[in-house]
Order: sequence, then C-alpha cells, then structure tokens
Amino acid sequence: MSALASTAWLALLLGWMAWGAFSLGLEMPVSLMLGLALGVVCAALFRDSVPLRGLVAVLGPVGLVLPLLILRQMAGHLGAPVQPFGSLELLIFVALYIGFLACAAGAMPVDFYRVGYAPWPVAIMVLALCALGFWQGALFLPGLAVAAQAVWIMGWGSSNWFDHVLHPLLIPAAIIVLILRLF
Repeated sequence: MSALASTAWLALLLGWMAWGAFSLGLEMPVSLMLGLALGVVCAALFRDSVPLRGLVAVLGPVGLVLPLLILRQMAGHLGAPVQPFGSLELLIFVALYIGFLACAAGAMPVDFYRVGYAPWPVAIMVLALCALGFWQGALFLPGLAVAAQAVWIMGWGSSNWFDHVLHPLLIPAAIIVLILRLF
C-alpha cells in the first residue's frame, strides 16, 4: 500500500475511533466531524510514531473492506439508507471465514487462499458476489468486490484479492453484532 493510501486509511480508522468516543456526549454530525478532523490531524502529525506504526502493522494488510465498512457506518449514521447485514448472513460468513482462515493456516489439507492470486477464479467470485448483492438488493458487496478487483488488478496493496475483501477483524465484529442483536 502506498504511503498516501496508508495514511488516509489510518486517518479514517483514527477518526472512526474518535467519533465513537465523541458520540458519547455530542450530537452525531458534530462528533463525526470532530472525530474525522482528529483522525486526519493525528495521522498527519504522528504517522511515524511507534503506536501508529504498530497499529498499521497489526491491522495489515488493510485492503478495502475495513475502510468501506467504516464509511458505510458513518453514512448510515448521517442518514443515508444502509441495508443491514442479516443475522443468518453473518452466521454463515463467520463459519465460512473461520474455515477459510483454518485452511489458509494449514490446519486443513486444502488452501483456498491461493485462489485469490488467480485471475479467473477471482473474476468468478466477483461476479458471484455481484449477483448475490443484486439479488439481495444491496450494493455494498458488489461495490466492495468490484473495487477490490480493480485495486488488485492495478497492483495496489496485496497481490491476493482476498486481502482486499476480507480481514480477520471481521470475525469479532460480526460476532459482536450478532450478540448485540440478542438483546
């Protein structure tokens, strides 16, 4: 990932975290703007600090899924229509992704991760995600899949398409959403 893209992602992530803290006491638009402003300032001034370099290293490769999910959440809180992911979808995703990670780690005899390097399987997966998204009436998955394929083809970031559309933090995030839906 380029230094500019990495700094922009870091600013967005820091802004999202600051927005979460500010939203406890301030109105939504104000907390969002303050959070994003603080994220930009911190990313610009402290980009080369040990804590922020560590954050980038721990969360890397960043890909597109985390920034797009952050932007999706922010847009939803500002009033944009956002279709939530269904509970069944999240359960299926968590189960499949845990299996995918187990395969990628060598715990199973098959490795689906290597498919993310091949153009034809990636094209088929992108078309499948587009079909699924359009069937559900949701644009997030098709948008993510196509944007990730474009970034992957241009050679920006990881050379594996899965690194652009998946991130291990999605598992705890999905589990937290599922737990919160129980209450």
